[in-house]
Amino acid sequence: MRLASFFSLFLLFGWAGIGSQSVAAQPVNLPLEFQHIQESQGLSYNVVNSLLQDRDGYLWIGTYEGLNRFDGSHFTVFKSSNRAGSLPNNVVHDLCQDRANDLWLATDDGVSRRDSHTGQFSAIRVVGAENLGRCMNILCDRKGRIWFSSLNKGLFRLDPKTGQITQYKNDPARSATLSGDYISKNGIVEDPQRDGLWLTTEQNGLNYLDINSGQFFNHRNNPEQLPVFRLHDTSALVLDGTNRLLFSDNTDQRILVYDLVHKVIMNTISLTSQTGRSAFPVGTIFVDRKHTLWISSWTYTMFTAEAGSYKVREFFHDVVRRTSIAGDFFWAGWQQNDGTIWLGTVNGISYTNPGNAFYQIHDLARLHPSLAHKQGLTSFLEDEIGNWWFFSVNNELFKYESASGQLTVYPLPLSMRNTAWSGQSTLLTGLKPDEIYIRQGKSVSIFNRRTRTFSPFSLPPPLLSHATDLRSMVRQDDWLWLFGTSDVVFRCHLPSGRWQTYPLPFGDTKKYRVYSAGLDKTGRLWADVRDKGLIWFSAGQQRFVSFPLQQAGSGYSDHLPFKTDARNRLWIPASGQGLLEVDPKRGTSRLWTDQDGLSTNECKAVCADAYGQIWMASLNKFSIINLARSSVQNITLALNESNIGYTNYMFALRNGNLITTLKNYVVEFMPHRINRQIAPASVLISTLALPDTTILVQAHSPAIRLGVIATNFSISYAVLNRVQQHYVYFYTLDGYDDHWVKADARTVANYTKIPGGDYTFRVKAVAGKTETGETTLAVHIDTAFYNTRWFRTALLALLLGLTYWLYLYRTRQTAQLHHFQIQTTRLERDKAQIQYQNLINHLNPHFLFNSLTSLNSLISTKPKDASQFLRKLSTIYRYILQNKDKELVSLQDELTFAQNFIDLQAARFGSDLQIGVNVDAAYLTRQIVPVTIQNLLENAIKHNILDEESPLYIQIYTKDDTLFVMNTLQKKDFVETSNKQGLASLKSLYSYLSGREISVTQTDTQFIVAVPLL
Repeated sequence: MRLASFFSLFLLFGWAGIGSQSVAAQPVNLPLEFQHIQESQGLSYNVVNSLLQDRDGYLWIGTYEGLNRFDGSHFTVFKSSNRAGSLPNNVVHDLCQDRANDLWLATDDGVSRRDSHTGQFSAIRVVGAENLGRCMNILCDRKGRIWFSSLNKGLFRLDPKTGQITQYKNDPARSATLSGDYISKNGIVEDPQRDGLWLTTEQNGLNYLDINSGQFFNHRNNPEQLPVFRLHDTSALVLDGTNRLLFSDNTDQRILVYDLVHKVIMNTISLTSQTGRSAFPVGTIFVDRKHTLWISSWTYTMFTAEAGSYKVREFFHDVVRRTSIAGDFFWAGWQQNDGTIWLGTVNGISYTNPGNAFYQIHDLARLHPSLAHKQGLTSFLEDEIGNWWFFSVNNELFKYESASGQLTVYPLPLSMRNTAWSGQSTLLTGLKPDEIYIRQGKSVSIFNRRTRTFSPFSLPPPLLSHATDLRSMVRQDDWLWLFGTSDVVFRCHLPSGRWQTYPLPFGDTKKYRVYSAGLDKTGRLWADVRDKGLIWFSAGQQRFVSFPLQQAGSGYSDHLPFKTDARNRLWIPASGQGLLEVDPKRGTSRLWTDQDGLSTNECKAVCADAYGQIWMASLNKFSIINLARSSVQNITLALNESNIGYTNYMFALRNGNLITTLKNYVVEFMPHRINRQIAPASVLISTLALPDTTILVQAHSPAIRLGVIATNFSISYAVLNRVQQHYVYFYTLDGYDDHWVKADARTVANYTKIPGGDYTFRVKAVAGKTETGETTLAVHIDTAFYNTRWFRTALLALLLGLTYWLYLYRTRQTAQLHHFQIQTTRLERDKAQIQYQNLINHLNPHFLFNSLTSLNSLISTKPKDASQFLRKLSTIYRYILQNKDKELVSLQDELTFAQNFIDLQAARFGSDLQIGVNVDAAYLTRQIVPVTIQNLLENAIKHNILDEESPLYIQIYTKDDTLFVMNTLQKKDFVETSNKQGLASLKSLYSYLSGREISVTQTDTQFIVAVPLL
């Protein structure tokens, strides 16, 4: 099959076959100036199969390596992956959109659908038991049915409502079936009037399907004997919008124009290529809104055919010319509202707008290659019949007939060439109609157009001695002025050959360089002098006069030739500084720079057009100043991008156009087209990008909802129209920005740390006099809980409650502090009372008397025990004195002290006092008030009878974090030295030190005191 053969050849030879046209075989002037969108701009792959603009305005591009959505600046690429819902197959041959706005794709592995709401892809790979394989065409008809073709498997119809798929195949036994199962790419269209489809097949001719009856009409079933149904190889089916069907009859090698209403062949179009190759078979025919045909063949030839006359013109891909179409073959075409034609080629997308083209490029190096070297063209002259004359740095004079593209070269004789020439030259019309004056370096030559001969123009010796060089030449009626680096200016009266000199008006004999000279609209002669500014020649005074403008000559170096506009203002390119505007009438000046919108301050040339606009050139960049609106438009041409070794020169033509030289190129601008009304367009919002994800935006999308932490995001937008100049964008985020933000040509808005809330992003664009409508996107950012109204209300209530609680707390603390102060005072008093009582007890005469009596008895009977008794007595007093300032001591220290007291009492009472100690070792580290045990023992001995018949039993033990002191109850009738305050003071002290109090239990036989261990 031919399509398969095409793919095989394409893969076999790769790009070797593409762009193989020789330069010599191509026309000199290309009327189609293309710009390109390729992989370097974000396109997923350069081989483009299909183009479709959806109802939202986005452009969908099917390639050999993925599906792309394009908004005019940003690409969103869909590719096959392991993720569920991804693109099923990367090779996308055709696209259509159904009535539900879902996108349908014909791929190398069946067809797939992209849900417009979820963005997910689904695939249909099998129908019945048959794999679909490569599907080349897909179409949604007026009733919403989906039609697609599969390679060698015929035609399929899908009902989106039921999901039912019907297959139409060739049946050799039935003539009313499809004539062949191989439907060519670009081979299905819907009839504009009837419920039917037209199809082209390879080798089996054209088919028409009557959908209602299910019958196919073709060369086998042709009851009306229609002339289009023949057993021929057909392809490239298309409608032209006027009820005419066009397709390629590759057998007869012609394109047929068939009238669907009258059922007759209206025209046939033959194609003949300058390459000598056949122009058939044809792969693609695209019809624009002016009914011009754009034709691409599988033999890598391309043509346009004018509407109506079908006059054919071939165009080419030129590997050395970036403004030619990007490839030798295109599969798809699409036209914007503004008339721009987009062609999907095998090397990216190329777009052009012939109807709105405002410049044409003439590449003279194609006819004279040496112009591509050195600085190329340097000066220009338009003769009386419209021929263009140029001079080059190679000392060659050229006559160029722009209409025919013919170039004639006249080399300057070697004897007349100036070897010290710096490159700048001047061409002027001579005194005689057939003469052209040529200034180059320090010489002037005359070229006679009739005889085609050169002759020298004689210069006087004073000129040759005074002037270091000649930089400008001006003809003023019968006078020829010569300016250079000198202290004088020279003038020659052409009829008589008489020379005159005029000194520069600076009052010295110093030589000054004159950058350039020229006449204004009134015929006054001006010159731009280095470091001195402007001077002009007074015819009445016959001398040069300095122009009183302080700014004119200060600070600007390397001025280039100036030009005047219709209002007699002088425009001077100041290289590296900008463009100087001088108004002699007002005596004012202004410096235009990149801050005013110029593409660069490196101004090389200037020219005023007939519409009041000022054009500035800087290599391949151009700025157009519209003085009425104080606006600037910038243009960049894809010429000499890697070369800066030349200088621009700009000139006005008599027809109102402008030309500029770019080395070997001559660009002809048409100013009357630059301000044409731009077709209405809208800004497309493409994506909202977060740091970790990108959200695809659909037109009329509901509000995009972002989480609490998604406060940093970027919104991408652009206008799909590819207009002459860049759009200037303005955007604002309602609820955050308080004004419109001017983004110039930037197509991304960045926002950081946006608080939660509801916002509306609005964007618009301005191009020339046209302003687009606003496009909006609603954005909701979840508010952090601590920034919500309910949280702030609750927080306020909490703060008020906390304040009230703190007030109550402080009040309670103050009362408690007052209570603690009272308790402390009481504690100190009780502690002092206990210590005092304890000291009294031990200083009591009875205690001392009894202790000393016992000691005296031991001295006489047991001297060693007496010594020990005395040490223990001393230890008791020492312990009391050492711990009188301590609030607590360990239970172990207290028991050790109590044991000394017990020993003293045992020496005194003997067996009349029985004291047992049973304390758990786990409690020895717990704390107790000093002398507590001793006081309780002393209290028991003091208040109970101790004798041989009734011994006093005392038990000291621990249980449940408590120390118990229990004694048998045998009260005395009278107790000496008792004030009955010791136990009460001890209770008060413990209630302060602990939440637990001392408890006293008394029965008929026992007296028990429970002391909490701290």
